Amino acid sequence: MAGTSILLIKRRGEEGLKGSLVKRSKNSWSIVLTMGRKIDPKTGKSRPNQKWITVRGTKKQAQDRLNEILYQYNRGEYIEPTSMTTDEWLQKWLDVYVSHSTKKRKRTIETYASVTNRHLIPAFEDIPLQKLTASHIQHYYNTSKLASSTLEQHHAILHQALKVATINERLINVNPAELVVEKPVAEKNLEMEVWSQEEVRKFLLVARGVGVQTEAFYRLAVETGMRRGEICGLKWEDVDLDAERISIMRTLLKAGPNPELGPPKNGRSRAVAISSQMSILLKKHKLEQNKLKLSLGGAYTDKDFVFAKDSGDPIQINNFGQRSFADLIRQAGVRKIRFHDLRHTCATLLLENGTNPKIVQERLGHTDISMTLNRYSHVTPTMQKSAAQLLGNALDI
Repeated sequence: MAGTSILLIKRRGEEGLKGSLVKRSKNSWSIVLTMGRKIDPKTGKSRPNQKWITVRGTKKQAQDRLNEILYQYNRGEYIEPTSMTTDEWLQKWLDVYVSHSTKKRKRTIETYASVTNRHLIPAFEDIPLQKLTASHIQHYYNTSKLASSTLEQHHAILHQALKVATINERLINVNPAELVVEKPVAEKNLEMEVWSQEEVRKFLLVARGVGVQTEAFYRLAVETGMRRGEICGLKWEDVDLDAERISIMRTLLKAGPNPELGPPKNGRSRAVAISSQMSILLKKHKLEQNKLKLSLGGAYTDKDFVFAKDSGDPIQINNFGQRSFADLIRQAGVRKIRFHDLRHTCATLLLENGTNPKIVQERLGHTDISMTLNRYSHVTPTMQKSAAQLLGNALDI
C-alpha cells in the first residue's frame, strides 16, 4: 500500500518525527508516526519506533490531521493518543497524586476520594479522556440535583485532577474544566455578620460568668481571628505568655482519646501577638487547669491542650463552636452570628481601628493580601473617610 511521507525538521538532539499515510479502506486512513528505532524485547532486534493512528474520512482530511500533528510536535504541543478513559484517569490521579500526598490534610484527602469515587467517576465513566469536553462537564452540573455549594466543590476537585492530566502527565492539551461557561457557584445563604465592640463586650461578660476557660476561648477567637479548629488544637507549647505570642501550628480534626491533628488551613503555620489582657487571662486559665490536674490525679491525662475536658482530651470542636455559643448569645442579648463570624469581627474591628491590612492578613493567615481586602471591602469606605480626614487635619492652616 502506497504512503505519503513527510519529515519534520529535527529538534536538536533528536532524530525527528516522520509521518506517513497508509490507506486502509475507502474512507479510512492510518497515520504512521515514526520516531527513530527501538529494540524489540521479544527478538532483541532493532525495529522502527512507530505509532499508528486511524483517521476516518478522505485522504485530504487524513493529510490535514498529519500536518496538524507534525506542527504540534514541532511546537512541543503534541499529545500522544491514549485509550485512557476519564474515570480511569480520575482513579489514577487519586492513587498517585492524592492518596499519598504529604501536603494535603487527611480530611482533605478523604473528601477528594469520597467526591471522586461517589460522584465524578460514575458521572464520566467510559468517556475517553482526550474526548472529554466542557459540554460533558456542563451537562453534569446542569442535570445534578446536588446543592450549588456541593457542585462548586466538585468542580474544584475535577479541575485539579484535569490540571494534573494537562500539565504533569501531558495527556490532554487543554483542561476542559477551564472552558465550562456556567461554573457552579455556591449561594451565599449566610452573609458575613460582625459584632460591634459593644456587642463583643456584652458577650465576653456573659462568657466570664461561665468560667475562665470559656472566657479565654472566646476572647482568643475575637482577639486573634483564629479558626475554631486552630483554637481547639492549641497546645501550651505553642503559647509564650511572657512574650505575649502564640504560634498557630495545627488544627484539631477530630477530638477524643486519640485526637487527630493536622496543619492549619493552607498548610501554613503563623505567629500572632496577644494583648497583655489576653496573656493575663491565659495565665489564670493555666493556673485553674493545673489545680484541676492535681485534684483529678490519674484520671487526667495531660496532652498539653490549652482547652481541654476534665479527662485532658481536647474539647469537642462543636461544644464551644455551636451549642454553648448559641446559649451565650441569647444570654448576652446580642445579634445571632456564626462562630466563624468572630473571625470576621476580629478583622473588621482591627481595620476600623486603623490596623494596617497587611497585619490583618498575617493574623488571619490569608495567603494573599487581596483576599483580606476583598473579603472586608465593607470596611474600606470607613478607612477612606478616616484617611481623608487625617490628611485634612494635617494640612489644615
